[in-house]
Amino acid sequence: MSENPGGTPPRDDDGSVPPPPGQGQPGGAYPPPAPGQPPASPYGPPPGGGYPPPPGYGQPGQGQPGQGQPGYGAPGGAYPPPSGGYVPPGRPYGQPGAAYGQPYAGAPRPPAVDVGASLSWAFSKFGQNWVAFVVGGIAWAVGIFLVVLLASIAFGGFGALAQNADGGAGALSAIGFGVGGLVLGALTVLLSALWLAAYVRAALKVADGRQVTVGDMFDLSHAGPVFVVGLLMTVAYLIVGWVPLLGPVLLLAVVYLVFFAVHFVVDRGQGAIDAIRSSVTVQSREIGTSILVVLVAWLVSAVGAALCGVGALVGTPVAILISAYAFRRLTGGVVAP
Repeated sequence: MSENPGGTPPRDDDGSVPPPPGQGQPGGAYPPPAPGQPPASPYGPPPGGGYPPPPGYGQPGQGQPGQGQPGYGAPGGAYPPPSGGYVPPGRPYGQPGAAYGQPYAGAPRPPAVDVGASLSWAFSKFGQNWVAFVVGGIAWAVGIFLVVLLASIAFGGFGALAQNADGGAGALSAIGFGVGGLVLGALTVLLSALWLAAYVRAALKVADGRQVTVGDMFDLSHAGPVFVVGLLMTVAYLIVGWVPLLGPVLLLAVVYLVFFAVHFVVDRGQGAIDAIRSSVTVQSREIGTSILVVLVAWLVSAVGAALCGVGALVGTPVAILISAYAFRRLTGGVVAP
């Protein structure tokens, strides 16, 4: 290269003299970019054509991590969403899903029933639905009386005819009264079970926060399992009632253990055997609380019945409302305030 002694030094804007290496473009091999264009890549243009326009201010890509940048859960990000092992919030880690109305595994047991709160709740809800309970109770009482009366007249008349017949009158009379007694007994059990189920169904509807109508008192759904529960309870009463000395104690024990059997049939749709088993399980687990509930319910019902029978129109529904409140509390169900 020739020197330029004593001459005018070259100007910086003279394009004939390349800039020293390390200034301007890498290696001096590419011309400077035009205004508004991105610098050229030494590895060639990206696949698919030119460069995308730079993101404007405030657009995704200039914020903090997690604000619209790929790879932080935004749509189109580089990282896939978590796998199926992710546990959504609101459920303790590792706990399986629970069925409706049932606490999940490991959850704390339902709180013990506040007997005073149950009594106050029952009177309050009776006051809000007293027309349905009173009118329905009167209709049930009249209906049961008429059915049993007609059946008694029918089988009593058959027995009287058998006694007046010639030959074998004694045998026919015994058969007539025997069959009549069985039918009347079964009919009484059926009507009593349906009557109890009607009150329980209405009380559970109140616990759901719904208004009770007179028609709800004559809902005969689950009549089959309810009748079987009543029949098994009647048989158990007859058996333990004949046990010397311990008969009354055993009778009270049976009544206590099957206290919620009809509730399980009506509220959970269980069969007769499963409902009795569920009732025994609850009553065995919550002895201290359940004994108080049963005693209070019996006391309210007895006081109502002692008031010339008219008080039963109040005492019976209040007692069953108490039982519905306790049933929902002991089984983790819903009780409307």
